Amino acid sequence: IGGCIESMYIAIFSRWGEKVFESSDQKICWDGTYQGKLLDSEVYNYYMNVTFTSGKQISKKGNISLIR
Repeated sequence: IGGCIESMYIAIFSRWGEKVFESSDQKICWDGTYQGKLLDSEVYNYYMNVTFTSGKQISKKGNISLIR
């Protein structure tokens, strides 16, 4: 939205450190599945890098709570 992101990368990990999702495409969202199976409701970790069209770069990491 707004077209201000030049590029991005996001990775989501289980609490055991297994990568359950990654994408560099802004239009692809995580749907709470891994290898075609619904994941359990729990807390997942994410790591994200974004480069804006202005040249500014940010890195973020944190938690995502998956609730079904």
